[in-house]
Amino acid sequence: MKFPARSSFTAFVLAAVMAGTTWAQEVAGDVGLVNALQGDVSYQGKEGQTRKAQPYMRLRHGDKITLASGASIRISYTTVSRQESWLGPGVFVATSAGGELLKGSKPDVVQLPATVPPKLARISEMMHLSSVGGVVVRSGKAQTLASKDEVADAMATYESMRATTTPSDVTPELFLYAVFEEHGMVDDLKVVARSMLARQPDNPEIQRLAKAALSAP
Repeated sequence: MKFPARSSFTAFVLAAVMAGTTWAQEVAGDVGLVNALQGDVSYQGKEGQTRKAQPYMRLRHGDKITLASGASIRISYTTVSRQESWLGPGVFVATSAGGELLKGSKPDVVQLPATVPPKLARISEMMHLSSVGGVVVRSGKAQTLASKDEVADAMATYESMRATTTPSDVTPELFLYAVFEEHGMVDDLKVVARSMLARQPDNPEIQRLAKAALSAP
């Protein structure tokens, strides 16, 4: 294989590092996933443009969310063990420590198991990848005793989450998706992917994640 000239190669490496740094900074700004949404809810990012919120979209630190009267939103944070349910009318800012109230009523708060936020952060990264070029799911990782224990604990956490969420909420499945993907458990991942599609058939983010799993060898 022929490498580029030294100066060209150096420029290529610097460009790749800068691109990687930019991507890492962008993903690092994610603080939560919207896992339930009803009514008129909008958000405003740092760029200043106001957009309509979407189910299972990623929220970034500093996003300002506005709820009309009777509207509601639920957020599972990827940075803290916290899930918030907000009811409008109201305004709050999503931060790495949770929602910061600006106007309206305080949210109902549920503490998530400590293992959930890191896995949802992985989902946030995968959702980013799915929007810029696809997610590749790899199989064949050997399971150690420790990894088997982690999967068993994750299954117990999933069952607990599933028992307390609505049928259309795929947050428990997203958590399990991240666990199975991390351990290369493709057959189990495909089962979770089909369950997500059944619960959220019209959500493009969920469709892309499911496709990545279902297309894995």
